Amino acid sequence: MKRLIFFLGIFWFSLWSLQAQTEVFDFETFKMTVSKFHPMIQKANNLALAGNGELLKAQGGFDPTLSSNVNQKTFNGKDYYFTSNSSLKIPLWFGTNLKAGYEDNRGQYVGEDLKTPSSGLWYAGVEIPLLQGFLYNERQFQLQQAQNLQLMSVAERQLAVNDLLLDAYSTYWTWTESYKKLMIANEGFLLAEERYKAAKEQVSVGENPPIDTVEALILLENRTVENKTAQTQFQNATLLLQTFLWAQDNQLVSIPPNVIPQLVNTIPEVYNIPVNEIDSLPSIQLAAYKVDQMALDVKWKKEQLKPSLNANYNLLNQPIGGLDVNQFSMQNYKFGVTAYVPLFLRKERGGVKLAKLKMENAGLDLLAKKREYDLKIKKLANEIDLQTVNIVTQKRIVEHTRTLRKAELEKFQAGESSLFMINSREQTYLSSENKLVELEIKLEVSNLKMKWLLNNL
Repeated sequence: MKRLIFFLGIFWFSLWSLQAQTEVFDFETFKMTVSKFHPMIQKANNLALAGNGELLKAQGGFDPTLSSNVNQKTFNGKDYYFTSNSSLKIPLWFGTNLKAGYEDNRGQYVGEDLKTPSSGLWYAGVEIPLLQGFLYNERQFQLQQAQNLQLMSVAERQLAVNDLLLDAYSTYWTWTESYKKLMIANEGFLLAEERYKAAKEQVSVGENPPIDTVEALILLENRTVENKTAQTQFQNATLLLQTFLWAQDNQLVSIPPNVIPQLVNTIPEVYNIPVNEIDSLPSIQLAAYKVDQMALDVKWKKEQLKPSLNANYNLLNQPIGGLDVNQFSMQNYKFGVTAYVPLFLRKERGGVKLAKLKMENAGLDLLAKKREYDLKIKKLANEIDLQTVNIVTQKRIVEHTRTLRKAELEKFQAGESSLFMINSREQTYLSSENKLVELEIKLEVSNLKMKWLLNNL
């Protein structure tokens, strides 16, 4: 009995020494490190920046433009022609463009209809699409598409970040699971080692038969294998966790051998299923934005069914000592009309039909995605409830198996049991501890998945 107490004292002192030399890398610090330094977070941020770039590009369709065109030909002392045209065009929200400029055309071979006074000719006018593009034009279409793409890029960024965080956080708790199982394996190994020493001591003094050392040795060798396996699994889990650890300037971070995870203290979380708020989830928003994108395409394709009829009107003025706006007269002008219409509109009608089908499919995808998320959330909530109940039950089982192991040890000391029965009770106890760890980690991961579904990581 005294030897047993002595060996158990050595065992618990060994466990205490192991814990005293370690440093805890808690979950909150890990979360902060990943969200702050992981390069994939920056890559996800670039998705949103790309959306801003698309919007800026589309806004360029409304930028005023300056243009100038100068041509001259002189040969053998003869001035064939000199033509120049400089203009400022200002696009408006509707398809109309305001235009003003200066034109100077002269030379022996310049047509009379193109010649201008020696001082040149000012003009100011407007370009108006009378049918296609009057109320809705390509500039508006591209801008609205870009605005929608910007919203889509924000949702895509959030989805990318959520996927990374779920993977990283789950890996942390897998690391925790491997460490706790290593501690259980260490406990089993030390118990088997001390029991083997005690068995040899008892055989040497004639208290027990020599066969007991064989039984104890078999258990020790099995526990040695289990311990080595648990060590390797913990080492591999540590290496996997390091793939998520970065420092500033994209420097890799390694986990020192004495660093251990936060020992899980599972507290079930209560979730209010956001049935009415499911539309705010990034995945649902992304599907909705795709429907909006298809709707814009349908609107533009319908606009192209209209005939193209464009008019431009410019008031003319000959400058005398400078530009005098009072010189503009309704009697001095240039006016033009261009018209274009396909006879059968097959290309345009086919485009509308295809765009409508794509929009319909996008709408069906949105309905399916909402239904899928609603069921996933409810299913996961049921699993969390079940896991919570199972953990409470498993904790009682651990206590029961610990009690049975202790009772069996007392019977053995009284000569009423065998080493085989002690080993059997102890193995059941260690297995129940392992199962409890698995259930606790499974609940942690389920909580993470629920937060991932609810965009709350």
